[in-house]
Amino acid sequence: MLAGYYKAAQEAAAVVEMDWFGAIKLTGKDRASWLQGMITNDVLKLAPGAGCYAAHLNPQGKIVAQMHVLLDEDALWLSLERSAIPKLIAAFDKLLIMEDVQMADVSGGYSILGMIGPAAPAVIESWLGEPLKLGGGQYSHRRFEDCRVVASDLGYDIWVPRGQADKVLHFLGQHGATSIDHGTWDVLRTEAGIPVYGVDIDETTPMPEIGSRGISYDKGCYIGQEVVAKVKYIGHVNRQFVGLILSDGALPVVKSPIRKGGRDVGFITTTLYSPGLGKPIALGFVSRAAYAPGSEVEVGNAAATIVELPFTPNRSAA
Repeated sequence: MLAGYYKAAQEAAAVVEMDWFGAIKLTGKDRASWLQGMITNDVLKLAPGAGCYAAHLNPQGKIVAQMHVLLDEDALWLSLERSAIPKLIAAFDKLLIMEDVQMADVSGGYSILGMIGPAAPAVIESWLGEPLKLGGGQYSHRRFEDCRVVASDLGYDIWVPRGQADKVLHFLGQHGATSIDHGTWDVLRTEAGIPVYGVDIDETTPMPEIGSRGISYDKGCYIGQEVVAKVKYIGHVNRQFVGLILSDGALPVVKSPIRKGGRDVGFITTTLYSPGLGKPIALGFVSRAAYAPGSEVEVGNAAATIVELPFTPNRSAA
């Protein structure tokens, strides 16, 4: 079914129940100023209805959790991989002292449905019964009664109360959205070069190794900021997150070494077949010395070429 699912996501509309994503809600009058000192991006520049990508780091500049931050008038919402939520809440709890901030894991209350494809806006508007009218820009969002629509990395995320998920999925299906599985979503996010926490990145990954996205170099201090700033202004990353196009049809196993000139220069984190390119592809890390788009390397017995991310233009994103 992958071919049909992929075609729907690229040419029409597809929906996937993203049960591997959850949400944290922050309330209290100090929520924005406190979170400003906890994450890599600038929360205080956000207006209600806007959002950003960011991460919480440890003091060594390594990623505790990555997240999408959404600002409402009365709350901040963090959308992230469920596997990272307990660790993030534990880290945040230790850093709350006298601030008026309340934090709750609200993952159990919502289902997050990913809508992907050029026809996704029209299908969503059929469900809403009104124009979408997001504020513009990635992670812009609107509440519609108890639901929310977010302009996300691959298209749109629809947050619905968990008890309504089946009804909403049925409606979207009746109005042209093909239900796809996690595997198809994984292909789409890999082609888009999006790292997944616990798969491509984890608590051993320094934030600058996945690029400057999600980092504000103009805001004030935050945990890990000194390390991140040193990398930019007086140093360099040791590794870089990259894409690879493989010449051989056999997929290498995860963590397979990337080699150049007979020595290890990195490793694979994700590997799969790309319908968009008609070739096997991989995500991984290579050393700074070996990184250059177009460089030839080896993965197992196969030749591979380092490419800039994303692999393919994202025709589905908002």
